Amino acid sequence: MDRNRRQFLGGLTAVVTGAVAGCSGDDGGPSSPTETATATQAPTRTATATPTETATPTDTATQTETATPTETATPTETATPTGTPVDAEQEVAVAPGDFVFEPESYEVPVGSTVLWVWEADGHNVKPTATPADSDWSGTPGDEGKTYSSGYEYAHTFTVPGEYEYHCVPHQSIGMTGSFTVTE
Repeated sequence: MDRNRRQFLGGLTAVVTGAVAGCSGDDGGPSSPTETATATQAPTRTATATPTETATPTDTATQTETATPTETATPTETATPTGTPVDAEQEVAVAPGDFVFEPESYEVPVGSTVLWVWEADGHNVKPTATPADSDWSGTPGDEGKTYSSGYEYAHTFTVPGEYEYHCVPHQSIGMTGSFTVTE
């Protein structure tokens, strides 16, 4: 193996020397036969080293694939306890094929339960505006916490008024909703 390494390094040195000589103001005349032969050998040796370097990212990708199921399992476990049947007066689809809430706006009477059902991954429901006495804070967790397809979130609204909400990661592209709780 040391012999191959020395040959490779020798070829690399010759290529670098040839490249430097080519940049040193040569008048464009023919190069020596030694430089030409060495320059031809160097790419062959480099090509041999490339498959070894390519194998490393493949190993890294395998490790990444192993880590992905672990991250996916957490939102699924979170969604399972909330998957109990909810008697909701209004159901809202979260991202049904697009970055929208469906319906986008609606009206419910005081004491009604609204159920949001996730049809796509990576979304949440956070209020933009609520009536002064409302304690509604949207989906559990901070604004960076999102949920996966199949997750359900329900809240019973006891304070009448206008409510506006959005999906934090997708608010800038118009994923917003609103509703009115009437007396």
